[in-house]
Amino acid sequence: MRQYSGICWWCIDGLRRLMSGIVIVLFCVMMGAVLLQVGSRYLMDYTTAWATELSTYCQVWLVLLGAGVAMARNQHMAIDFLPAMLSLRYARIASVLVACVTMGFLAAMAYGSIPLIRLGVHQVSPAMGVPLWAVYGCLPLGAFYIALELVVSVARRWDEPFAQIDAQAEDAS
Repeated sequence: MRQYSGICWWCIDGLRRLMSGIVIVLFCVMMGAVLLQVGSRYLMDYTTAWATELSTYCQVWLVLLGAGVAMARNQHMAIDFLPAMLSLRYARIASVLVACVTMGFLAAMAYGSIPLIRLGVHQVSPAMGVPLWAVYGCLPLGAFYIALELVVSVARRWDEPFAQIDAQAEDAS
C-alpha cells in the first residue's frame, strides 16, 4: 500500500479522524436521545419531543458524514465483477466514469440544498428551537466530504481501480 506523503495527505488523514470522531459522537447522542425518549414514554408516560427531534437531526448528519467515512474505508457496496475483468486502461476509464456520475449526483445534492439552507435561515425547529440552516447544512458538507473521499479513492486505486482493498490493513498503514 502506498504511504501518504506531503501536507495534503496529512490534512486528509486529520479530516478522516475528525469525521470519524464526529460520526461516533453523533451516533452516541442519537442513541442516548432515543433511549431517553423511549424510557420517558414508557416509564413515566411523558413524551419528549425534543429527544425525537434531536435523534432525527443526528441521524441525518450521521448518514451524510458516515457515507464519507465509508467511502474513505472502501465500505460502499459495489458491483465490480465486470469492471474487474477489464484491462488496466479500460478499468481506469470505468473508474473515472463512475466517479464522474457520482460527482454529478453530489453536485446536484449540494446545489439543491442551497434553497433549503436559505429557507432555514428564517426557520427554527419546533421542539428544540435550532435554526434549520444548521440541520440542512449537512447536505453540502456531506456532499463535499464524500466527493473528496471519492477523488482520493480514485487516486489511491489508480494502479488497480477495481482490486479489493482491505480497509483494516489500510488503517494500520
